[in-house]
Amino acid sequence: MTQHPDFSRSPARGRAARRTGTLGAVLLAGAVLAGSVLPTASAVVPTTPRAGADAATAALPAGTPLPAAEAEEGSVDVSVVSISHPVAHPGDKVTIRAKVTNTSDDVVPDATAQLTIDYVALTSRTQIDDWASAGLLDPVPGKPATKSLGKLSPGASKTVSFTYDPEAETFQGFGARKLAVAVGDATGRLGIARSFLVYDADGLEREPMQLSVLAAVTSPAIDPADPSTAQIELAQQTASGQRLDGVLQVAEKSGLSLAIDPDTMGVAAASDDPALIDWSERMLAAAEKTTTYTLPSHDPDLAALAHANVRTTGGRSFLHSPRRGNWEIPEAWRSNLAWPADGVVPDVETLNLAVSAGRRNVVVGSGGLAHEGTETVTGRAEVRTPSGTAHALLADTDLTRAFLAATDLSAADAASSTESSATATAAATVSTTAEGTQRLLAETAAVASQSPADPPSLSIVAPRTWTPDVASANTVLAELDDAGWVDLTTVDTLFEQDAPDVARTPLDERRVAKAELGASNVAALERGRDAVVTFSAVSVDESAQIWRPGVTRLATPLSVAHRSDTGLREALVQQTLESTNELTQQSVTVVPRQDVNFITDSGKIPVRVRNTLGVDATVTVVLRPDHPRLTVDARTTEVIGARQEMDVQVPVRAIGSGDVEVTAQVLTLTGAKISDDSSFQVRVRAGWEELGTWIAAGLVALLFLAGIWRTVRRGRSPYRATSEDVEEATGTGAEAPDPAQAASADSVTVRAE
Repeated sequence: MTQHPDFSRSPARGRAARRTGTLGAVLLAGAVLAGSVLPTASAVVPTTPRAGADAATAALPAGTPLPAAEAEEGSVDVSVVSISHPVAHPGDKVTIRAKVTNTSDDVVPDATAQLTIDYVALTSRTQIDDWASAGLLDPVPGKPATKSLGKLSPGASKTVSFTYDPEAETFQGFGARKLAVAVGDATGRLGIARSFLVYDADGLEREPMQLSVLAAVTSPAIDPADPSTAQIELAQQTASGQRLDGVLQVAEKSGLSLAIDPDTMGVAAASDDPALIDWSERMLAAAEKTTTYTLPSHDPDLAALAHANVRTTGGRSFLHSPRRGNWEIPEAWRSNLAWPADGVVPDVETLNLAVSAGRRNVVVGSGGLAHEGTETVTGRAEVRTPSGTAHALLADTDLTRAFLAATDLSAADAASSTESSATATAAATVSTTAEGTQRLLAETAAVASQSPADPPSLSIVAPRTWTPDVASANTVLAELDDAGWVDLTTVDTLFEQDAPDVARTPLDERRVAKAELGASNVAALERGRDAVVTFSAVSVDESAQIWRPGVTRLATPLSVAHRSDTGLREALVQQTLESTNELTQQSVTVVPRQDVNFITDSGKIPVRVRNTLGVDATVTVVLRPDHPRLTVDARTTEVIGARQEMDVQVPVRAIGSGDVEVTAQVLTLTGAKISDDSSFQVRVRAGWEELGTWIAAGLVALLFLAGIWRTVRRGRSPYRATSEDVEEATGTGAEAPDPAQAASADSVTVRAE
């Protein structure tokens, strides 16, 4: 893959610095010019008009070392773009190609390029660093070969090639040699590229040093309030030419070790995007061919958790957060690696948290636990913590910087901006794949020469932001693997080695970085996590549908990716806490009601409960009166349907009469309160129901008796027809009754009134 123009290569921004002399060097050059001319092709590039240049320098013959010009900075950028034999052997003729670009606003009328190679082998890493970090005016040993470049207009570029035969010099032994391509004109040196020619004169078999390269597969920063952004952001990162696509392609073709956030794989695998699914399947296949570690889900900032004293045990802690899609981690993946945030040296508290979480293997970068001696030792160390011993993997700073400078498309220096300026030189002295390859070969050759029988093992750790130029990364790794003194292996082989017993710079017991999420916010997120897990018990069979997304939202602001924008992270934390409170306090609630009249000795008070969740909620309703005149017989448990309301009947008894303030609470089956209290008043009138019944019965009886009395009191109606009225109406007469019979009758006829 070629470089993509939408990325800015940070090494390019550092070229001017590395090809330009410091102010002190310029002053020194001026002093030297007062009596003599520098014996090499070193010169400073003038940025002012050249009319004031010494006329004598214009007449220098070809091949004569150029004098230093009095200027503050250079104007020509020089880069070694290819070396035909990264490791040259006797009989090889090496072709070196360099690209020259006029970065000034002035025309360079007659530019000259000079190739210089020193035959003396560099046997230490200090010598390599001194040469790579030398200033524009520093001497360049060796016999220069010169070629004319002609006119260089502003912004114009030219390529120059040299063919070099090492056997023409007195090259002996094994190791890197100083190589320089300098460009100048009559006014002095205009730019220089410093690199290395690695030459193996004897071809002896050497015990290879083990070198591992570790890369991360983690998700970008996302908005926890909008889970759909996780898939969108991941799709962008896995698109062709982007970060995770590059990591995948390098892993498919090299022995790259991987540390993968399983949540990232879960998002991709559960996606409906065919490209994302394809990426996840290819990444899974690549991970099977190398050593792969699983990071904690969502890649939490271990230092922030440690400094907030957050617990790490338990199936639902932030170090065991759920994975989207419930993605299953392959059994072959290792789960004992901890990787603190890039760009800072972790402290003992962070390593202690890692050990307590069962992740004893810890990546320590940014020059942490540096060896206090001059020789290079195996990049392993043991650190004692209160929870046990941590096995530290120490990233080799110079190798890592050189590797990133040659392969990273994403401003690698920004990820390591907190590291020392001394080691930053390694990145500033590399700008092309060829230069990066030669720097790495030179460094490893020096390491192998140091202890031929038992060379140390080292590692390169790419930061989470590493966006590899695939072609460059694969070229660099292939050249390293082909070198006879390097065995490109996996990280686990380094963890398995014993740590050398050497003096190292100790880690701070506690060191809080500025980009770290504050302890108060972490503690608030932890309380929110506890609340979500507790609340999820309302769903007996589907609790995971509540706590999984809830804990995921809370874990998201803790990710290392959110260190890049601390202001936005603060806002996300507050939004996440608010949404968590809404879930746990407002999803299952008591519906407010009017006051209740309770006029019986015992009965039930209905409490209406509302469930806004998408799952059924099993709740227990408890009433708490503020006076013993009303007592609660029992708690009532009911299942409230998803997005429904229901009256829960709670049995109570009245002991006396009076007004009672009653508080209604909704609890989980385990007794945890899951909503704010709701209060209402109950007017208790004990025995009033029975008294009212007797009163009503008495009133009915009185009304019945009153009706009878009224009927008797009024007597026969005057409108009732008599027998005489009948006879008169029919025209028949009745015989007079026998007096004797009438006198013997039992009753007396009472004339009706």
